[in-house]
Amino acid sequence: MRAVRQPVSGYDASSTGGMMPMSEVREVREVREARAVMPIPARAVQILLYALSFIGIVSMLALSDRLTAYGQGELMASWLPVWVCAALATTYEGRARTGVRTTTVVLMTFTILPTFMKLGEAAAPAFVVDAALRIVLGAPVVVLLFLPETTAWFDRER
Repeated sequence: MRAVRQPVSGYDASSTGGMMPMSEVREVREVREARAVMPIPARAVQILLYALSFIGIVSMLALSDRLTAYGQGELMASWLPVWVCAALATTYEGRARTGVRTTTVVLMTFTILPTFMKLGEAAAPAFVVDAALRIVLGAPVVVLLFLPETTAWFDRER
């Protein structure tokens, strides 16, 4: 068990063994508490990923009756990275770090680019809407994850 040092006459022992004024200790605590609030861009990414995953489920249910088993599997494969990203988004408030951010960027890129390339092959307007939703809601996720506030959130101390 580690001994905890008590403040002595307005000073607090820091983890380096030196003494710092209590006002500086309060400032450090305030900064740590302020960093504990998730920034708006990170929260927006979380909301976008949850919305995309819900849209993916609705899209699968709406389009599955028109497809063969192979077509359903192909449609599910295009939504699978989004669902993985939504599962990763549940960790954004707690223990998520740079690896989770990088994984989300890579998976969303692998969702957006193939969807964009196959957009012209869509057989029906419903499939165009399905692909357009992945692109329109997926691109902001990638952009928001590169903003300085979001990067700082994922690079924070444990």
